[in-house]
Amino acid sequence: MAAASTQLIKNRQVDKRAFEGIMGMFWNAEVMITDIELEPATSRGNNFISDAWRVKFDHKKRRRPQSVSTTKEVPELWGRKYTTIRRDEVYDSIFVKSKPDNEEHNKLMHTEIAFKNEIAAYEKILMALDVYASQPLRLPTYVHGNPSNIILEDMELKKFESMNRKYVTSWEQVWSPIQEMAKLHAASIVMQKLNKPYFEEMIKNIIEIPLNETKKLATMQASTIDTTIHLLKVSHEPNAKEHIKILNELKETAWGKQREIIKEKVPIMVVNHGNFWINNLLYRKNMAMVLDWQHIVYSSPATDLCFFLYVNFATAFLTNQRRGLLDYYLMHLHQSIYDVCIARKMSISDIDEMLAPLTFEWIDSEIKRCSLCGYMMAQWINPIFYWSEAVFDVMVKVGGMENMSVEERLENMTDEQQDRVIQLTKIFINEYNGN
Repeated sequence: MAAASTQLIKNRQVDKRAFEGIMGMFWNAEVMITDIELEPATSRGNNFISDAWRVKFDHKKRRRPQSVSTTKEVPELWGRKYTTIRRDEVYDSIFVKSKPDNEEHNKLMHTEIAFKNEIAAYEKILMALDVYASQPLRLPTYVHGNPSNIILEDMELKKFESMNRKYVTSWEQVWSPIQEMAKLHAASIVMQKLNKPYFEEMIKNIIEIPLNETKKLATMQASTIDTTIHLLKVSHEPNAKEHIKILNELKETAWGKQREIIKEKVPIMVVNHGNFWINNLLYRKNMAMVLDWQHIVYSSPATDLCFFLYVNFATAFLTNQRRGLLDYYLMHLHQSIYDVCIARKMSISDIDEMLAPLTFEWIDSEIKRCSLCGYMMAQWINPIFYWSEAVFDVMVKVGGMENMSVEERLENMTDEQQDRVIQLTKIFINEYNGN
């Protein structure tokens, strides 16, 4: 049982005995690891909560006599079996998210709660929602999870790749993620309609971090606004003074307001990924898979949409395609709900009743209401799109981005990147004022 709780990777070393125990439980076999190779799975700055590793290994295994099912059934739920436990497809390489050695970082980022939420997502929440999805949710095989490690199938073996630090500039990059998002949200809507008691029990597995324990994160996020205010002051934007006034008013209250927006009880609420941006997606050609479920949250569907639109979209594409993006999301939300309801032989009148509130006016209004959440996260996350390894070294040395001067931050931004900050601010304030 030691393997179930041991930290698998510490000081850049793999605990071989623990690894053999974990893979033995997964494969239902006696496993002997003969060779291990450890390498970082992501570049620096791409993972905020955990360390990400790729473990390549050679092994021998001998099956135990008892048989283990390769599917799980969700009790009291109609539909197909949950079939993402593809044991024979995990071999030679795995993806490991490990708790960092830095305890101060773990406390700041609430790593323990984040790991609990992601484990609950893979072991309970996504399993249940998959039954109510029009098609299986596209997820990696979940191998194992404990307070120190989360182990997943290495999707690189299936030719899935990261698109780290890239802005969305074309529909080829966006259609599949929005389909996956709509499928997830639709499953929540259908499940709440058909099995509300189970759904309500299910979302109790999501742990919320108390607001008073996030004050330092609030300070870190608010400090990014100083950079934007400085850029507006030296810009030639005609409404710069108005924008600066709004940002100054929001700077100290934005963190609490975001929490209020996410927690607000609105008529349509779903399970959201909660951190939906391109670094939490893997692509095979144009087909996307969603990873990193530690911020899973029950909220308005606009929570995921705003995060994705603000953090990852080139401002020109977002401005020109906003209506089309929301229409595309709605089309797949409707289609996903319709398909699963028809499969369950629901009446057309019942289906129409479910679809009726899901209008453009509804999602447009919700995007405006949640725009602060997307904008503030974009301000916080966007530096990783253009900062080099050397800048991260400086940031660590001074104790965080909030301790860097505005001048230091601007030194590492190109004119194009500075312009993005201004243009995104204009988009946000237009949405915010329209709320």
